[in-house]
Amino acid sequence: MGQSKIKTIQPNGTYDSQNGMMYKFEIELESGDSGEVSAKSEDRWSIGDEVEFEVTPSKWGDKMKLMKPGFTPNQSRGSNPDIQKRIDASWAIGHAINQESDPEKVLEAAEFLLSIRATLISKL
Repeated sequence: MGQSKIKTIQPNGTYDSQNGMMYKFEIELESGDSGEVSAKSEDRWSIGDEVEFEVTPSKWGDKMKLMKPGFTPNQSRGSNPDIQKRIDASWAIGHAINQESDPEKVLEAAEFLLSIRATLISKL
C-alpha cells in the first residue's frame, strides 16, 4: 500500500450498486499512480488530500482503492464503550416504543430491556 496526495480528479460517471448511487472518478496521484475510484458522494475526495492507496489492474483499466491515512476498514464501532452504550440505548428505546407510547413508560421499558439484556450477557 502506498501513500501520496491527490493531484487531479476527473468525474467519470455514476452507477447504481447495492449500496446506492456510486460516483466514479479518474484520479492521478503525485506519486504518478492513477486509476478509477468509486465513492458514495461526489465530494469524497479533493485535490491535495493525503491518501493511502492500492492499485489493482483489471481488464477495464487500473482500479484504485483510496483510504484516509490511518483508517482501518471494518473497524468495529462497538470497541468504543460510549458508542456501544448509545447503540444499546437506541436498541432498547426502539423496542420499548413498540410497546408503549407514554414517554415515562418508554423509559421504564427501555431500562428494563437493558437490564434483561445485561443479565443474559453475564450468563453467557
